[in-house]
Amino acid sequence: MRSTWSIILPLFMAAVLCGPLYGHEDHEGAGISPGMQEKRSGVVGDTGGAPADRKDVGMDEKLGAKIPGEAVFLDENGRKLTLASYLDKPTLVLPLYYTCPQTCGLMLGHLATALGDVPLVPGRDFRVLALSIDEQDDPASATRAKTNYFKLVRKEFPEGDWRFLTGDAANIRAFTDAIGFRFKKTGTRDFIHPNVLIVLAHDGTVIRYLYGPTFLPFDIGMAITEAEKGTPSLSVRKLVSLCFQYEPENGTYKFSAIRIVITVMLAFLAIIMYLLLRKNSARRPAA
Repeated sequence: MRSTWSIILPLFMAAVLCGPLYGHEDHEGAGISPGMQEKRSGVVGDTGGAPADRKDVGMDEKLGAKIPGEAVFLDENGRKLTLASYLDKPTLVLPLYYTCPQTCGLMLGHLATALGDVPLVPGRDFRVLALSIDEQDDPASATRAKTNYFKLVRKEFPEGDWRFLTGDAANIRAFTDAIGFRFKKTGTRDFIHPNVLIVLAHDGTVIRYLYGPTFLPFDIGMAITEAEKGTPSLSVRKLVSLCFQYEPENGTYKFSAIRIVITVMLAFLAIIMYLLLRKNSARRPAA
């Protein structure tokens, strides 16, 4: 029964969410340039490169995958830290780089502000990591970032429960490959990368992807709760993406009524299958 509902609920959510959120003329994607569309889809180009430069950049969600716990990084104090040694409770990981001129700072600021309103206790219920994807970042740059953004958290937050990490290229790639985070270096210190917050269970299992650059306290709290249970969840963005069709002519996404009809039909068929299976299972003991 549980496996059946795991099929029905995502389809039902997609059918419900797509209609009220995007079923109007001024939907997301209309009249938006390709660059702006990429930012709204969770990918940022800090260098302002052409869309062709972004073909290898994106997010391949790997729910249920394990991160490399043996990967070694340095915290803002220059101390070595393995990911496994830090993950004794649900952990939020924000991949970025500390010299980023645009969205990374926005994500850090929005995350710090949102953490102040999350109705959970930091250090007891969850931890946070900012992890640089630039091997040229060092503990000094991590310290500067932590000094600027840690103070934005509007409640008591143990200093040791939000670390700012740096590492070499091999360990960075081991982590980003494990979570499906595809980024590209476009200059000496410039990167194109997804805007996403990764939520991990205490054993390093990928549980949830929350797309930025803004983060809502409710979403963070729900994701941490899911991480406590260790149950991966399909992101709402992936469900909503079923409602849109890409138009290569103008580089935008268009709301597709046909996809909505198909999604509703699939949800209806899944419910019928569930009822039939339940009816058959109820007959067997009587026989």
